[in-house]
Amino acid sequence: MQVMSKPLVIVIGFIGKLPLAGMSLYNIHYIAGLQDLGYDIHYVERQNSAEDCYDPDLDSMTDDPSCAIRYLENLLPGYGIERTRYSFIDRMNTCWGSGWKGLCEALDRAEFVLSLCDPSWFDELERCPRRAFVDGDPMFTQVEMLEGTEKSSVLAKFNILFTYAARMSKQDCTVPDAGRTWIPTRPVVASRLWDVAPGGLGCPVTTVMHWGGGADVAFNDQIYGHKGRSFESFVQLPKRTQESFALALGGSAPRDELLAAGWQLVSPLATTKTIGAYKTFIEQSRADFGIAKHAYVASRSGWFSDRSTCYLASGRPVFHQDTGFGDQVPTGEGLLSFSTIEDVRENLRRIDADYRRHCVAARSIAEEFFESSKVVRRMLLEAGLT
Repeated sequence: MQVMSKPLVIVIGFIGKLPLAGMSLYNIHYIAGLQDLGYDIHYVERQNSAEDCYDPDLDSMTDDPSCAIRYLENLLPGYGIERTRYSFIDRMNTCWGSGWKGLCEALDRAEFVLSLCDPSWFDELERCPRRAFVDGDPMFTQVEMLEGTEKSSVLAKFNILFTYAARMSKQDCTVPDAGRTWIPTRPVVASRLWDVAPGGLGCPVTTVMHWGGGADVAFNDQIYGHKGRSFESFVQLPKRTQESFALALGGSAPRDELLAAGWQLVSPLATTKTIGAYKTFIEQSRADFGIAKHAYVASRSGWFSDRSTCYLASGRPVFHQDTGFGDQVPTGEGLLSFSTIEDVRENLRRIDADYRRHCVAARSIAEEFFESSKVVRRMLLEAGLT
């Protein structure tokens, strides 16, 4: 009996270049969703610029791809991707893993290319005419396109664009379309990869975040910033609530001010260096305190955090800064939005009243609204890729 091969998808991501748990899972959740829909995966990364790889042991960016390649070789087989099914293209144009022959054969056979947030291009991608890009950084991506950056040149080669600006079509959403058609979507989580562990009211409210990830952007005479700008309004939150809050915080944050205000600061590298450590951190959390970039909030983009989907899948309630996402996802049980410190205080009172109910609701929201196979299926249908 002849065994029929599964349809193949090329997924371009950044697992090896940013070998931290949250970044890995961002990609793995899409891969898992595609696999659940019956697709085989050929996974691809490319070094696009100098010092494009992060080495956790050195805690610095580097040109050396060896850490990235080693990480991929150790991680990917556990998610059904053997060495012949991944490719890492370094700055010397060497294709590790499958080699160029294997990658070109995969591109010739692939149904489509799905690039996850990382604007990578190499000419061999032209062998697959259907190419889609997922924008996880709305406003920043579109302004770059308007400014004609290298990212704009790369995205011009992708004929399908998805965006986490889920409210882009709404009148009050200020994210520009940059002259392209965008398909709104949301982050994904493969709930089968997350166990619901017992939690408790005695655990801290936590989050993992980076204070700043680059320069602010300007559009229509308004400045749009990063998470640090959003967080400024909540620095005094622990003093205002007498609750326990812990931050796995990266970037140039005002740590002394945060410690004085009562925030517990934990090592972001220790928290995210392995997927196991990341899951443990979430399991030992009472809820997620989801700060969004100022740009996502001010633009009313409807953006939602991929990190928060992990908390939901673990059965942890999520407090998420309001970006307008409530248009697409129900709030009130398991998922609660906030704009002010008083909103957070009210959210705490609500989950305290029936914590177990909110934990159950959190997992249900993950399965109904962020489940990878469901979200990806809808993406493919809307884009005509299936």
